[in-house]
Amino acid sequence: MDKYINKFFKHLQIYEDLHHRRKYKSTIIKAVAKFLDRGDSDSAYSVYKAFFNAYWIGIQGVKNPFLGLTEKIKQYEENAGRLIDYQRDHYVHSVNVFLLGLSIYSGNKKYQKHFNDYALNKSIYPDSYDTNDEEFFYRWGLASLFHDIGYPIEITLKQANKYFDFVWGYPEENQSKRRSFIELPHFDEFVWLPKLKPSAKHSKEFYEKYPQIKLLLNNDSVSLLSEYLATRLGAPTKSIKKGMTLFIKSMREDGFVDHGFYSAVIMSRWYYCLLKTTKWNPAYFYYPILDSASAILMHNYYKNVLIKKPYMLGPLKASQHPIAYLLMLSDEIQDWNRKAYGVNDTPVCQKKIGLLVNDNELKISYKKRYVSHVRNKSFVIDVKDVFMRGVKIT
Repeated sequence: MDKYINKFFKHLQIYEDLHHRRKYKSTIIKAVAKFLDRGDSDSAYSVYKAFFNAYWIGIQGVKNPFLGLTEKIKQYEENAGRLIDYQRDHYVHSVNVFLLGLSIYSGNKKYQKHFNDYALNKSIYPDSYDTNDEEFFYRWGLASLFHDIGYPIEITLKQANKYFDFVWGYPEENQSKRRSFIELPHFDEFVWLPKLKPSAKHSKEFYEKYPQIKLLLNNDSVSLLSEYLATRLGAPTKSIKKGMTLFIKSMREDGFVDHGFYSAVIMSRWYYCLLKTTKWNPAYFYYPILDSASAILMHNYYKNVLIKKPYMLGPLKASQHPIAYLLMLSDEIQDWNRKAYGVNDTPVCQKKIGLLVNDNELKISYKKRYVSHVRNKSFVIDVKDVFMRGVKIT
């Protein structure tokens, strides 16, 4: 992986480094090199810290709560994960997903073109980064490093259900499973995000650049994410929102949690509040933040909902939602260095893999003893849209 990572960072430019004499790129490179060497939670923390310091919208030097948000995953997995049957690491995993995505971007020109055509279109988002690869780096970092921040909610439900199964297990004729449910308290209030407005000083300029935001009627993250997905997938907004509303009801009634859904609404709320407090450009929320949040939502929701009735969407193409495509691909195949916390789970202890990425194929090679454990992968993306010869694990 080092080869592709080095190539990526050699080309990357960071705006703050070029214009305000920061040294974010060198700090990130050092943190990534440390992680590639060690692959443990301490070196993973260095990567999280370097990225979120570089892209912290606010006053530098003030404690960054977004770093603490990622650490909650680590705390829950190390402690609560031991009380359930299956629970593997997601804290180190997210950094590996981040670096795998950078490698794929670096090694595959087809994917680069899909992303650039989509995200660097100035007629749609005039405020995208003009620096080399930074718009991708920013959006991908948010999506990959935050994609599992809702996992503590899922762990909590699994932990409760395991105990409920135990207490319902006596006498033996009562051993059928009973499901409980868990949800964010005051959910409607949590997702309520009234329209962000520019400062009076910049209002005229802002609405000339983004006239569609003036007409924005959606005031909650579920509606905003529904509209964003509908636009990207070519589906009716009303249908997508209705499906998401039914999905929320289904989680409650059927007793399960989609951590991707909660990760998306948590990230949306936190960044919304940050931009509202700092009075930064609202477009930063309605374009890159919603793009990354909707990718996080899709990494489970697409296979569990959107490819099924009534939507019956086909495999996702990279051009439809490049960040979601890359997250769904990278999250599915990132299986090395996965520590097991659950009592019945099996770790993959191998810290490094062989990686080949080019315009035709993606190959990952493991030590022989792990191949059978990681070989069977299923995709709901059109892999050949980017890799004509597919993805191979050897």
